[in-house]
Amino acid sequence: MDGERRLRRPALSTMWSQLRHENLAEFVGVALALGFEQVELSHVVTPEMLEALPAALAPAVRVLHHPCPNPGGVPELSDPDEGRRGMAVGAAKQSIEWAARLGAGVVVLHLGVVGVDPRWENAVRARWLQGEREEMTFTMLAGFVEGLRASQAARYLDAARRSLAQLVPFARERGVQLGLENGEWCFSIPSLEEARLLLDDFDTPTVGLWVDTGHATIQERLGFDSLLAWVQLAPERLLGLHYHDVNGLRDHLVPGRGTIDWRALSEHIPAHALPTCEFDWYYTPEEIVAGAERLGINGLVAWGEEE
Repeated sequence: MDGERRLRRPALSTMWSQLRHENLAEFVGVALALGFEQVELSHVVTPEMLEALPAALAPAVRVLHHPCPNPGGVPELSDPDEGRRGMAVGAAKQSIEWAARLGAGVVVLHLGVVGVDPRWENAVRARWLQGEREEMTFTMLAGFVEGLRASQAARYLDAARRSLAQLVPFARERGVQLGLENGEWCFSIPSLEEARLLLDDFDTPTVGLWVDTGHATIQERLGFDSLLAWVQLAPERLLGLHYHDVNGLRDHLVPGRGTIDWRALSEHIPAHALPTCEFDWYYTPEEIVAGAERLGINGLVAWGEEE
C-alpha cells in the first residue's frame, strides 16, 4: 500500500465491555481515555443501555453492529419463514434508525446462515484440532460439508436478498451504509461468491463489505475462503474491518496473541476502510492498548506518536 496514505485511529468494540462496564457512558469514557477515536456498539448492547447513552457522547459512536440494540431472540435475516424474516428486518431497521440518530455512518449486518445442522462443521473443526488437516478424513469431511451447504443455500440466500432489498432504501434515506460481514462459520451468509453476487445486485454506495479478520482466518484454516480473498474482493467497497487475532481456531485475540501476518495484510487494506478493534472482554486495558499498538506498528491503524 501507499506508505503516505492517511490511516484512521481505530474504534473499540463493546465486545470488550462485557462483564466490565455496566453502561455505555462508562465504556465510551474508558475507550477514549485509552486512545481510541470512537467506539462500535454491538449485539451486547440492550435497548435500555442505548436509551441511557448521553446525547453528548453520540459523536463517539462510529458503527453499530446489528442487532444493536439487541432485545434478544432476533431471527436471522436469511430465515425463509416470512414472519420471522419480517421480525429480523424490523430489528435491523431499528439498528439503522439508531445509527442515523447517533450520527454513526455504518451498520454492520450478519445476513444469516444456511439452515444446516452446525454439528457438521463442528466435526470439521474437531478433526482440525486433532491435527488431521492433512489427512483424507479431514479433506473428505470438509468437502462433504461444503457440498451440503451448496445444496441447501438457495432459499436462505434468496431470503437474505429479500431482506437486503427492504433495508437498502431504508438505510439510504437515513444516510447510513450497510456493511455485509463475513461469518465465522462456513454456513454463514454470505460466502465469498455470494458476497460478490450481492455487491453486484446492490450496486450502490449504501451497500459495502465488512471483513472480519478472525472469521476469515478460521474459515481459511478449515479449507474455505481465505482472508486475503475477502479483502481483495472489492477494495473500493470495503467499508471497514474487525481486527482480531486467531490462535488455532480461537479468535477475538489481541494482535500478537495469534498468528495473523498483520504486515502482509496491511498491503491490501485501502485507506478509507474503517478499523474496529474487536477484542475479547477478558483482556486488561494494557493488553488492549498493546493490541492496538501492534496494528499501528504494522501499518493498519493510526496509533502512537507517529500517527
